[in-house]
Amino acid sequence: MPERLPGKRVLIVEDNPALAFDINDIFSDHGVEVVGPAMDLPTGMQLVRDNNLDAAVLDIDLGGEFVWPLARELKGHKVPFVFVSAECTDRLPEDFFEATCLDKPAPSDMILTTVANLIHPPVRQG
Repeated sequence: MPERLPGKRVLIVEDNPALAFDINDIFSDHGVEVVGPAMDLPTGMQLVRDNNLDAAVLDIDLGGEFVWPLARELKGHKVPFVFVSAECTDRLPEDFFEATCLDKPAPSDMILTTVANLIHPPVRQG
């Protein structure tokens, strides 16, 4: 799956600097142009507005502020995203019930495969 990622632009929104840069490195190592990382909501919103994105990886809680406005902005731009958070089970509002949410700590291959599938959905047989 990650072979489909080189050249893609992926926004990283994560308030934990160590985790943000780990995710950045995971994508960079696979030829992805990383946008960010944004560590707060205003920076993330600006990056969405200023960049042509293929996908995004979002933490839910950014220093006590929820990422929902940014996720809605991405939906408005038709940019697919995945939540990577310790709060997957109890924090998703109704308009994101269908969104993919990976529990932290998510393995790097799972994050890569999920983003690759968001950008290039698998063809369903049948």
